[in-house]
Amino acid sequence: MHTPFSKLALGAAVLLILSTSSTLLAQEGQLSDPTDALEGRMLESTFPGHMGRGGSGFTSRFDASFNPAIGLIFDGLGTFSEEAGEGVDQFDLRSVELNMASRIDPLGWAYIVAAFEGDEFELEEAVIMMDQLPANMTLRVGKMLADFGKWNTIHLHDKNYVFEDGVRTAFFGGNLNATGVELHQWTGIGNLPIRWSLGVHSDFGGEGDFASEIIGNRGLEELGFTGRVTTQQDYGANGFLQYGFSFFHTSEGLAYLRDSDADGITDEEFGLGQTTFALDFTLRDVDASDNTANTLSLELWRNQRDSLDAADNIISSDANGIWGFYQHDFNPFWGAGVQLAWWQDPLNTTGSDWFTSAESGGQRAAFVTHNLSEFNRIRMQLSQDHNVLEDPTWTLAFQWDVILGSHSHSLDW
Repeated sequence: MHTPFSKLALGAAVLLILSTSSTLLAQEGQLSDPTDALEGRMLESTFPGHMGRGGSGFTSRFDASFNPAIGLIFDGLGTFSEEAGEGVDQFDLRSVELNMASRIDPLGWAYIVAAFEGDEFELEEAVIMMDQLPANMTLRVGKMLADFGKWNTIHLHDKNYVFEDGVRTAFFGGNLNATGVELHQWTGIGNLPIRWSLGVHSDFGGEGDFASEIIGNRGLEELGFTGRVTTQQDYGANGFLQYGFSFFHTSEGLAYLRDSDADGITDEEFGLGQTTFALDFTLRDVDASDNTANTLSLELWRNQRDSLDAADNIISSDANGIWGFYQHDFNPFWGAGVQLAWWQDPLNTTGSDWFTSAESGGQRAAFVTHNLSEFNRIRMQLSQDHNVLEDPTWTLAFQWDVILGSHSHSLDW
């Protein structure tokens, strides 16, 4: 019996072999199609400049010019924890991620990111990027990690720490994943570069109880809206300071379905909303003389979530959150740092003043990272997690990430 992992590995191997073989055959002149010359002339005359054979546009079934960049990322994790339950005190392959990317034509490109996590398969991203629009605009269409804050578009295995920050987990259930469209523009004020984006999403969610639902016909109130504006300026000789503002809003996109008599049939439906704002700051300073670097990143979140009281009235609860990390790179191969987070329960009822709510959680961690190469990294992290209304627990984690092939993400600032 083939496991999902063995099927993924077999499929990736076949893709790589076929891609390599077709390229070698094309180089040796062994691939030919008697209609290629005529087809190429017809395409070139119809779409001069970029759609013909010489421009690597549309291809025939025998043409080897479509060779997408393919990558596999193995994210292994071993944990030893005070916490009881499944998934602790063991070594495991946390995820196997497959990504593919290629230009479609001179107007845009596309990429997909899919992951096996345990026995589950998830299509995390499937995006078409039209990056040659007027006025330095780019359109992202599909299923994507939404442009919210500095780190939401980065997959967990690419971040500087082992576990997701607690603020993002509490308010979004992890990275905010959404299906829809995002319009971006790169512009500037004087010498200050600026990027902004606006997104409209029909589906969105993370894990836990944060997920979009449809009650009746979909309306504007059930859509999710995102936005971000960010800028970056030089810091020192080889560093930068980046800061930005982001928001997420849905009026009634988080539906609550109540089964009052436990008969498996929904008796009442409620459309609930959420609004989240975030400020982010990232400072990176590189000393080229000794190959050291410092990275400091901080995000402040403000959240408002609808919920139901005992009388089934919709009420809004406010919550705050702050998280960040600092990392010092001793050289290109070794680095160490700390991660800290504090947040209030998004459904808390004890007030939303900073650091005063009894319904709050915390996170602190220290980590050491060793980059064996550009494609091979190990990390050790000791962390304490204090979830809302739970006792703190300590976890020692060992992470090992290996990259095969090409790997990158669409946004980096």
